Amino acid sequence: MNRIIFRADADSQIGLGHVMRCLALADMLGSSVDRYMAITEPEPVVQTRLEQAGLQVIALKKNSIATDFLTLLEPSDQVVLDGYSFDSAFQRAVKKRVKRLFFIDDLLDGRQIADVIINHAGGVSPTDYDAGPNTTFCLGPHYALLRSPFLKPGGFGPPPSDGPYFVSLGGADPSNVSLSVVQAIQQLDPKQVVRLVLGPLYAQRDSIDALRTNLPNLTILENLSAEEMVAELERCSLAITACSTIAYEVCAVNRPLIGILTADNQDRIARFLSDEKLALSVHFPHLLSQLDPSISLETVLKLAIQSIQFTPEQIDESLANQRRYFDGKSPERFRALFS
Repeated sequence: MNRIIFRADADSQIGLGHVMRCLALADMLGSSVDRYMAITEPEPVVQTRLEQAGLQVIALKKNSIATDFLTLLEPSDQVVLDGYSFDSAFQRAVKKRVKRLFFIDDLLDGRQIADVIINHAGGVSPTDYDAGPNTTFCLGPHYALLRSPFLKPGGFGPPPSDGPYFVSLGGADPSNVSLSVVQAIQQLDPKQVVRLVLGPLYAQRDSIDALRTNLPNLTILENLSAEEMVAELERCSLAITACSTIAYEVCAVNRPLIGILTADNQDRIARFLSDEKLALSVHFPHLLSQLDPSISLETVLKLAIQSIQFTPEQIDESLANQRRYFDGKSPERFRALFS
């Protein structure tokens, strides 16, 4: 049996990022292989998303996660791990039982035992890792973990000059950065059209609904497919997102971007977006609060939005830089890797 088994978790605290990266990879590999997701007691909305993507769900019980997972493995399996609890001991135990082990990483922390390490953050090299000499490294945006609709080698065309603002801060957004972004737009221009995408694990909907009166052109979207996300990005004139995979999706569609660091594991992508000028600006709220607690994220975002309205050269440069790194050919690279 030619099985690829993904192992990741998702909830309102850790978010949906690990699962979404696995879904993107599963999508690129296609349905010619049997794809499974082993996940700890998935919430119904997460299980539905996995099944709709064509994965067979293996629900693991919290009190016996590792044992149950190791027991289900077979020698012909290829396994993909994505998460922070998969240390070298666990990787070694998995590797002994399967044909090949892949590890999707974004921390560069600890000893890695996996046969293949995937890290799509920019500015990462094999020398940054403590791994064996036979490890295969798939690093940088050429291995971007994006779903197929975002991968269009021919491009998506130029952004409209008067389109809506697209806002998306991840699957859970536990710090409710979505609220800060929408408030900043409201203070700057209450008439601005805003398309806000909330993740399936977002738990603070009431705070956003309270702004509808003062921001009549706010549209709240949920449970969008990859095709629907692409359509939203194609029509936008500016995207404001977390510095996670969603930022890479914006770059792939080639749209002006403001990035916000919403979790520590986004630091490398955030700095890559900033250093290589793929985003118009990148904001680090924790650093901001340390430097000057009196300056709010809303204030900084207002300044950022105002500044890009008068610098078309900066926009052109960032879009050109995005095209340099995102060529739409990730599926070819991953299919060759797994075959």
